[in-house]
Amino acid sequence: MRKKKAEDHISHERWLVSYADFITLLFAFFTTMYAISTVDAQKMGKMVTSMRASFDAGIFNSGSTTLALLPGTDGSGRRLKTEDIIENISSPKEGQLRDKALQSLRELKSNLMPGDGKALASGKSLGALKRQIETLVGTEALKGKVHTSLDPRGLIVSLGEVGFFDSGSDQMKPEGEALLDTIATSLVGLDNFIRVEGHTDNVPITSGKFPSNWELSTARATNIVAHLISAFGLPPTRLSAAGYAEFRPVRPNDTPDGRARNRRVDIVVLDPQFARTEEPR
Repeated sequence: MRKKKAEDHISHERWLVSYADFITLLFAFFTTMYAISTVDAQKMGKMVTSMRASFDAGIFNSGSTTLALLPGTDGSGRRLKTEDIIENISSPKEGQLRDKALQSLRELKSNLMPGDGKALASGKSLGALKRQIETLVGTEALKGKVHTSLDPRGLIVSLGEVGFFDSGSDQMKPEGEALLDTIATSLVGLDNFIRVEGHTDNVPITSGKFPSNWELSTARATNIVAHLISAFGLPPTRLSAAGYAEFRPVRPNDTPDGRARNRRVDIVVLDPQFARTEEPR
């Protein structure tokens, strides 16, 4: 007689495999959704900067081996408008590409370049620029790294030492430079004069490089001006640098928090009516 084959063992926990797969898929789905919904302000700023550089930088002409070295100029030094560059685009679908590029340019200017070649006045326009910068810097403003305010002179963007410089140094930290780049995207295209002002607390400096806080505050302001010119092509004729050492505090210097608030560099977007002293004679 044939022996009856032993019945296979039946597992009652196979559902766990399907359940684990389902949970893994859910995790992947919600992780993807979160990544899509989160916008990094600094990365967004860099993207905007890159787009502007692509539209507004000197480019190669067809068959040419010469590259214009100055942002926004042709080989002869003549200032090029973005529209001029786009109008000269050649491609198999030239008309469609040109129309799309011009439309994108208009949207970019309306959303990210509120001045568009005009000097912003106090009130509504500078207030809109203030809100735009606050949106770009995001949570960094909550960490004491960036403060924005309006006063009769114009819009003041204060860069706290904690986010931009080491103590006693005039060289920007890499993270500070990235944050400055994010802010600077809002300044491209403005015709306002911009004054960069360095400030310190009242603690005497011990660095061998700088004899006093005067030199440190001025060096920090000058370095930021140089970066705005070299990295973003802001017109040097509309920029100025000043150092005030500890003599223009915004808080009393009798507490650590007050001294930290006073160690700053202010980027002042001047209202046109207060910019007469900046105009060349």
